[in-house]
Amino acid sequence: MITDADIEKRAAVQDAKAPGDETEPWQSAGQAIPPSPPPALPPLKAPASDGQRSSLPLFLSIAALVATVSAPYWSPPLYRLLRLQPAGLEWQARQDVETGRLARSVAELDRKVSDLSATLVRTTEQGLSANAVLANADARIRMVALLQLRATLRRPVPFDVELKAVRALGGRMEELDPLLAAVEAYAANGIPVESQLRQDFAAVTEAAGRSDPRPTPIKWLSNVTGWTPVAVEPEAIRPVTVAEQAQALLAEGDLPAAMAQLSAIDLGSTAPARAWIEDAKARIAANQAVDRIAEMVVTAAGRMAPKS
Repeated sequence: MITDADIEKRAAVQDAKAPGDETEPWQSAGQAIPPSPPPALPPLKAPASDGQRSSLPLFLSIAALVATVSAPYWSPPLYRLLRLQPAGLEWQARQDVETGRLARSVAELDRKVSDLSATLVRTTEQGLSANAVLANADARIRMVALLQLRATLRRPVPFDVELKAVRALGGRMEELDPLLAAVEAYAANGIPVESQLRQDFAAVTEAAGRSDPRPTPIKWLSNVTGWTPVAVEPEAIRPVTVAEQAQALLAEGDLPAAMAQLSAIDLGSTAPARAWIEDAKARIAANQAVDRIAEMVVTAAGRMAPKS
């Protein structure tokens, strides 16, 4: 291929030769051969401009962008038409299978958690019911122990076993504990009842008679004649009179009132009288404990849940 540089070089060589300076080979040889014409040069193509050269990549880029954006719309039908499997569809199918398996596992776990929650609720309810049954059983045992103690306190029999049972099962009872402490010394032998106290009241009457003051002759003379050589002291409370009043109250079954009468005089000089006073105080405390136990049993029975 002849270029522009070859043409220009050849033209320069021809211009450098003057006519007549050199003899052509065909002239020196005496031959009448005309010179051959110069070969025809192919037409030169004009170089492409910069605007045409840069428009091709832009066109290709726009076409690629359009193909990429519209691929979700035309690629599935094309793959189906050509019966091809896209590379991402197999992965997507595996992911769908794995997602479904995980969803089923989560549903199964939810079902198991629900079952466990229901079981826990049932267990809690059963535990509460068992606790209520145990509480009712404990309350019934305490009631039985209190009723047994109440029955023994009403009679002149030992009650040490019943007292120990109540203290072991009943816990702390603020209203009953002081009364039980007052009769604890009689637990081994029992507390005399009212009938026995009435029979033994003779010791108190005898002690009251011994402490009754005797009227003096001067005092008797002053009472008869009205003459008062000395100041007459007011008549003191006669222990015999108080003892008779207390005996009458005791006969009516009012032991606390009889004890209130006897508290006005001093009967502690003789041992039988002191013993009777202590027995009477113990019987009063025992009667109060009997009444208090009855109230406690009624209250506990009202709060107790019925048997299921």
